[in-house]
Amino acid sequence: MLSLRAVNQYYGGQHTLWNVDLDLIPGQCTCVLGLPGMGKTTLVNCITGSLPIESGTIFWHETGAPPRDLRAMPAAARSAMGMGYVPQERRIFSQLTVEENLHIARKAAGENNTAARGDIYGFFPELYALRHSKGVILPENHQQQLALACALVTQPRLLILDEPTRGIGHAFIHKLGNVLVRLNQE
Repeated sequence: MLSLRAVNQYYGGQHTLWNVDLDLIPGQCTCVLGLPGMGKTTLVNCITGSLPIESGTIFWHETGAPPRDLRAMPAAARSAMGMGYVPQERRIFSQLTVEENLHIARKAAGENNTAARGDIYGFFPELYALRHSKGVILPENHQQQLALACALVTQPRLLILDEPTRGIGHAFIHKLGNVLVRLNQE
């Protein structure tokens, strides 16, 4: 689905990514591990289009279609192609309700229906009870659920999570693992 070959990235004179080769294959979960400052978020930002690469290639492969070169494609176009992204900062709209956040996520992906998809609450039933609550009052675990729900409501074919367990409790880490296994199976 996604192939990176010899990807290099620099911050000024600082060489951050060195000839990265990576294949993200449909139906598989891939994890990139490393210490802080080793380039994990930089890699994610290059894949999602938030950061340009200096050299190398990034191709999106769909069955029955020629590979698409993503290097010149902006982040919004990558999202519209089916790339879901949950950044480590979560980036929810704190002054909007859960329902409004989900609505905006769907609109950004080109969905016209104004109601939040009911099945997203099947993954996160706690959010249904909080659907009229503003993001600012949600505990961190629920903010992370909302950020993930906003990515999932667009029905991505590739889901990228940047440090999804950062700042959340053990109970939610277990739940997140179960959600990811369920998504992978479906």
